Amino acid sequence: MLSVQEAFTDLRKRNKVLFTIIVSLAVILFWKGAWGLMDIIFDTWLFQDHLFWSNLVAVIVGLAIISAAGLILDKLV
Repeated sequence: MLSVQEAFTDLRKRNKVLFTIIVSLAVILFWKGAWGLMDIIFDTWLFQDHLFWSNLVAVIVGLAIISAAGLILDKLV
């Protein structure tokens, strides 16, 4: 019996189009779920439907995460 990793590696070699479709769907579904959770957390729980503040804080948190990731990557390289 193939492991999941071996099955995906085999699929990537045999059928690149199907592999690309599966991976694309996985990314889209992850993005949809993350977007929905952030809507619940920022819009409903933290800011009680104050969309301006919700979006502003989301942008600031996103930029902070990107900046921190950049600093970490700079130290690793």
